[in-house]
Amino acid sequence: MFTEPAGSTVVKRIICLLFFMVVAPGMGNTAELPPNGSAARTVSAGYFYDSAVAEKPTIHDVGERIRIAKGIDPERIAEFTGIHEAVAFPGDSDPDADDFREEAYSQLRSEIRMTYAEVASTRNQIVEVKRGLELLKQMVAIATAQYASGKLDQMQLLKGQIEWEKLFELLLQLEKKEKIFGIRLNVLTGTAAEETVPPLEALGEYSPTFNPGELIESYKSRRFLALFQQMVKPEFTATSGEGAHGIDTLEVESTVFVSVVKVSLEELYRRAHLYRTSLILKAELAHATRLELYKNGRLDFSTLVEGLMVLSDLRRGYQALLGEAHLLKAKVEYVTGASIDP
Repeated sequence: MFTEPAGSTVVKRIICLLFFMVVAPGMGNTAELPPNGSAARTVSAGYFYDSAVAEKPTIHDVGERIRIAKGIDPERIAEFTGIHEAVAFPGDSDPDADDFREEAYSQLRSEIRMTYAEVASTRNQIVEVKRGLELLKQMVAIATAQYASGKLDQMQLLKGQIEWEKLFELLLQLEKKEKIFGIRLNVLTGTAAEETVPPLEALGEYSPTFNPGELIESYKSRRFLALFQQMVKPEFTATSGEGAHGIDTLEVESTVFVSVVKVSLEELYRRAHLYRTSLILKAELAHATRLELYKNGRLDFSTLVEGLMVLSDLRRGYQALLGEAHLLKAKVEYVTGASIDP
């Protein structure tokens, strides 16, 4: 009577667990549930904007929040001095202040939406990296058991260990970015810098549905951008878009800007849709197939690890694309002063 080698049953059970971890969760805007199993309450970008203007901050306060927030960059934080790109809103005692109060608040809304997209996207990428780490951890456990019994060479085991450490390093980078983006969001909303940002609503696939004509007209006015120029170059006289560039030139510039933005947003939407409906599903199926082949001794461990890394990268890439689309949309609102949608 055939007797399975010691540890063989354990290995098979772990492989079965891996199969369900890959296929069962599906994909998309995956979020971890709190310990009690109920979904955590999430908040939208509008929640942070409402909080930011609840006590009606002055134009000066809005400008200072934006000025400080612009200096908080996860990739260049070592250079942060608190003195970065300035915001040149007029003083609150200025006779024309009321004309710019709405624009100041509009820009604050755009800044909050940009930062919200960065926080949400980074958090969702963290979820996907953690999922990949857990899968890889189980696979390395299998490989370690097989190496100990002489069924796997050291190079393949090291391959799994190295990929786990690389993925863990990526997790550390993303967690740093998420915390710094959170600080930026708190600065914009007037909240204590170390305040924990609550769970956020999932980012959906954004398809550009704005009216190009309205966006072009809004871009052409660009009054607050002229004010920024005046702050950077004191000799610059703040004027409307036409006065700064000329009517003919501005017409071409605004049309080109909106056209390029529309193309870029449509491309991001198509890519995200492709990831969700095709690439990730196929990668999940391919990895599940590899697991079955590996269980039956028809696939080497290195190939199994490579397939998992492809799947993990695609899942994380999907969340990055969603963040990029929402970030670009918010940047358009920042540049034009127009709100594309709620």
